[in-house]
Amino acid sequence: MPDVALIAEAVDFIEANLKADIAVADMADAVSYSLYYFCRMFNQVTRHTPYDYLMRRRLSESARALLQTDRKIIDIALDYQFNSPETFSRAFKRMFGTQPSRLRKQESVDGRRLMPRLTRAHIVHINKGPYLRPVLEERDAFCVTGVMTWVRQDRAVVSELWDLLARELERGGRAPASGDYYGIATYPEDWGERDFLYMAAVETQEPGLTGPALVSKRVPALRYARFVHKGPTRDLPLTLDYVYHTWLPRSGERLVSSLVVECYGRELKDLDSEEAEREICVPVEPEGGDEDS
Repeated sequence: MPDVALIAEAVDFIEANLKADIAVADMADAVSYSLYYFCRMFNQVTRHTPYDYLMRRRLSESARALLQTDRKIIDIALDYQFNSPETFSRAFKRMFGTQPSRLRKQESVDGRRLMPRLTRAHIVHINKGPYLRPVLEERDAFCVTGVMTWVRQDRAVVSELWDLLARELERGGRAPASGDYYGIATYPEDWGERDFLYMAAVETQEPGLTGPALVSKRVPALRYARFVHKGPTRDLPLTLDYVYHTWLPRSGERLVSSLVVECYGRELKDLDSEEAEREICVPVEPEGGDEDS
């Protein structure tokens, strides 16, 4: 594996200087690399060019400032080294699909659009192997029955939800005969950066299983980018960050739904194992549809 520690040190330098007038050469100097070698290594390890990472992080932090403060848009733009309102607006719309002023009026942003700081855990996860290569596919609609809850920062509740589903299925005396297990996350725009509604479920025929804690949902027919996540449940956010902030911006695709579908197959194995695998399906469509003006 490439030198993760030095690239993590370069990321630290970038994060400390988001509001400073720095160039890629300054990043290379900070870790004592030649400019050529630094750019090649940074791209190899993070899947971003140094400049792309810097710009996406500046824009993400400026979006937070727009929503969390009442500072003038031009002042926020200047803070993050955009030298004119026009330059800021163009870059902002490319990343968020809307103008800074409109985002402020909306008072919320889909947290999946805000690029987080890359951590050492992100870097190690990206470089574990070639499994983060998506397959684009159409999937028919299907029905699931399960249990759901609102997840905030602590994903431990997700494991508890799967335990609850197992108990509900045993209580009903009917193991699912027809389908796979699915985890279905829904990300409403106004629920915060890491908040989501999660459903632990099994595929069923309508109207599905019944029970005091069970609910049924129909997942519509959609076109998905299907990834394989390898590792424990706690690392799922690392895969999703890769999907939203590394793969998606250069894929020619865009998100079309607030859903994320996790497919576990017919048997639930140890979800917290380092060797556990599951499919992660993100609904997308080719870019080029209607956009904000």
